[in-house]
Amino acid sequence: MKASSIPIKTVGLGLIASCGFLIFIAGEKGKRILTPNTSILSHQYTWGSRGKEHELYARVKEFELSTERMINHYKKCLGMTEAKIKEILLPPQDVWLSAEEAKKLKICDKIEELY
Repeated sequence: MKASSIPIKTVGLGLIASCGFLIFIAGEKGKRILTPNTSILSHQYTWGSRGKEHELYARVKEFELSTERMINHYKKCLGMTEAKIKEILLPPQDVWLSAEEAKKLKICDKIEELY
């Protein structure tokens, strides 16, 4: 989306979850719209891993790198500090947000009925 020369409006309809949330927040500021009944799920990411000890250490390193990249994406798109992101959007439990809560957190720019 960032590389496109065509203006893109990002619209959330009904449910935005997990990786869809990462895509939604990457939309151009001022053009991120949610419908009133949209719910958003943000959560810590999980990986299933098995293998020998040295393979698990390698996976932990990649998990840490991925988490760092994800937090940097949140910071760039939302302007929040890492501490605020971890507190509000990436605590140990799943976080469900209404459209209104998302607007207060500046995750979306406006809430519109699209009919």
